Amino acid sequence: MTPELDFGLWTAWWYSAAFGITNLFLIFVYPRVPAKRLFRMPTFGSRRERIVSYISIFMFARGLMVFAVFVPVKLHTVWLWVGTMVFLVCLAVHTVAMFDFAVTPENEPVVTGVYRITRHPMQHTAVVMWFGVGVATLSWVICLACLVQPFLSYPFLRAQERACVDAYGERYLEFMERTPRYFTAFT
Repeated sequence: MTPELDFGLWTAWWYSAAFGITNLFLIFVYPRVPAKRLFRMPTFGSRRERIVSYISIFMFARGLMVFAVFVPVKLHTVWLWVGTMVFLVCLAVHTVAMFDFAVTPENEPVVTGVYRITRHPMQHTAVVMWFGVGVATLSWVICLACLVQPFLSYPFLRAQERACVDAYGERYLEFMERTPRYFTAFT
């Protein structure tokens, strides 16, 4: 039951590298204002909300990327191909969401492209993308982290939405009315 860890050419480091390089490329290609806006932390409504949000950010945004570097991929299996395809599709959608974010003027809410499907496409595609890595590596640790992440990230998503309502007012409230928080009508 203990996860198999290793370091070498055939570990999941290249998933982390692809995700990191794609993100860094988009951040450097676009002006600093979207990058600053992208990494701006919302004001949290309570200490609990802040603590859970930081645990979520650390565990998922940093911890999972580092952990994956040491997880061997399962070569010559259907799981490698299925997980890699999930990863690549979600990486593409995540990149489109970052592009939508970057090209939207700072004084307007981001409501176009992938944002028409969900209010938080970058967060949600990242969860599914890393679940793909868990499938490709058959890592129960990565899969479990991806199953827990939506619950841990809920306070952060709520804080982001409050910050957007404060910044954009009625325009964002209208966006919230017509666009689900998740990929489904469950908001």
